[in-house]
Amino acid sequence: MFTGEYQYAINAMGGAHLQPDEHAALLAEIGWNGFFTGWNAEKTPLWRKAADKYGLLYTSIHAPFTGVAAMWQGGEAAEKETNTYLACLEDCAKHQIPVMVLHPFIGFEDHSPTEAGIEHFAKVVERADALGVRLGFENVEGEEYLTAIFKAFAGHPSLGFCFDAGHELCYNRGKDMLAVYGHALCHTHLNDNVGVTGKDIFWTDDLHLLMGDGIADWEGVMRRIRATDFDGPLTCELTLANKPDKHTHDGYAAMPIKDFYTLALSRMQAIGKMGL
Repeated sequence: MFTGEYQYAINAMGGAHLQPDEHAALLAEIGWNGFFTGWNAEKTPLWRKAADKYGLLYTSIHAPFTGVAAMWQGGEAAEKETNTYLACLEDCAKHQIPVMVLHPFIGFEDHSPTEAGIEHFAKVVERADALGVRLGFENVEGEEYLTAIFKAFAGHPSLGFCFDAGHELCYNRGKDMLAVYGHALCHTHLNDNVGVTGKDIFWTDDLHLLMGDGIADWEGVMRRIRATDFDGPLTCELTLANKPDKHTHDGYAAMPIKDFYTLALSRMQAIGKMGL
């Protein structure tokens, strides 16, 4: 059980009007220890330079995911997605970013992993092994795909798990995902929501609220995280944007970005003391 003091990181969002240097300076001023970004080949070196300048951790890059279902279908689209992941991996290695976060699947209709998908992900896993970049596969919709990946690539040094606390509440209906994949925990996406609000699981319940603004049991979450071997920075993944027909984020959007980042850090520091 990790009983030390955590470092804290956040997705660099909400300040789209800020350039990487200005954005990193703001995070450092507030007291954050690090950040992660999406993949942007042109901006990655700027983020890396800014992280070094202000003494921040560049914890991960979140790989693109809107086309990931094609990985399981084969053909030209699958090759394109595979090449996207490989290019993102190269950027992680080049700029010393230790984790690439990726979704194993996207969608709510299909529940049948394929050998073609495993073959395409094998190229990504094997390249990550060679580069020394950890792959943080998230718990998202379609847990069958995450299960298939962990079965196929068990023992590979790059195989890792990115625990998304909000996804656990909605996409996984509250199932303890750390009990299954916690042995490979390498990254976190901490956020909150109010669970499944309709008959079916859907993406509009994936709210990414500030910790404490939903129904997550943060004492329990932290107790489960501490029970693993994970001792890296606690990272949250938040948004300022409402989902369609919802107004859950109006208060966030109305705040100056500095105030929102300050509030988010106070919430992270509070949960970081839980679970002991």
